[in-house]
Amino acid sequence: MDTRAAHTAEHAFVGALQKVLGQTLRVRKVEHKKDGNTAFIVVSQLGIDAVVKAENMVNALIEEGRQVTTRSYPSLEEAKKHNPSLRANEERIASEVRVVEIEGHDVTACAMEHAANLRECEFFLATRLSKSGNEYEVDFVVGSQARDAAVALSAKMMKVCEELGANPNTVESTARKARAEGDANFKKAKALSREKLDALVPVSNGKVSVLKGALSGLADEALLEFAGDMIAKQNTAVILSNAGAPEMAYFIFARSEAMNLDCNKLFRETAGADGRGGGKPHFVTGVVRKEKARQIIDAISESVLR
Repeated sequence: MDTRAAHTAEHAFVGALQKVLGQTLRVRKVEHKKDGNTAFIVVSQLGIDAVVKAENMVNALIEEGRQVTTRSYPSLEEAKKHNPSLRANEERIASEVRVVEIEGHDVTACAMEHAANLRECEFFLATRLSKSGNEYEVDFVVGSQARDAAVALSAKMMKVCEELGANPNTVESTARKARAEGDANFKKAKALSREKLDALVPVSNGKVSVLKGALSGLADEALLEFAGDMIAKQNTAVILSNAGAPEMAYFIFARSEAMNLDCNKLFRETAGADGRGGGKPHFVTGVVRKEKARQIIDAISESVLR
């Protein structure tokens, strides 16, 4: 990978984003790796549409062949004096400042090596956008890597269209519809699961109540919510399994926080090689062998009620 070209393309991209968003951006850092690059941009909001507009602008500049020039100044103040629109991470600058300018587009303080002309970047492609805290991560590639990535993404798009029974013009609306239907079905599944869970009859020794069940076909999230609600009561334990996978069943063991019982320890001792999981002393999640689920539940229940 040509790091010079990649870093120059990043300057062009951030400069383009600034024009699209109408604000000055701060790039916390840029990572260049063998398989691609990532720009970490501090901004409150950044959407795909803005990234695509900036991407198109960068490729237009590459096609034009904008010149890239560098010059040095003895201090940041001097650099700002001659370059009022200078973009810089000021906390990193202590003495001499090296300024990189993309003709008529972007002026940035940067110590790295750059291409002399944007044509050396050949092609720019953003491949991923994600948010982490107060910044966005934008993955991108340039040159032959960008062309290869574009072909690979095109192939994925065609496969997605095939799976959804859509075409490039309808794939977004089809995906949104499928997601909405999935969300609606999930809500129904959670509601039905909660009905079944609410029907469980507690077992008690007069001091502790245990809600237990070896279940199947329920929504795991419903089990989590149910367990959380139940252990908010005093002296209550919940021991549930939910068979879904071919061999394993989802497992929850939880108890009221005031109870003197280590759920982690008891689960490990009881399940042994037939289960795995972990969590807090009062709330454990994991999986157990489906055929052993009821046996493990009953054994833990006996220990809790003893």
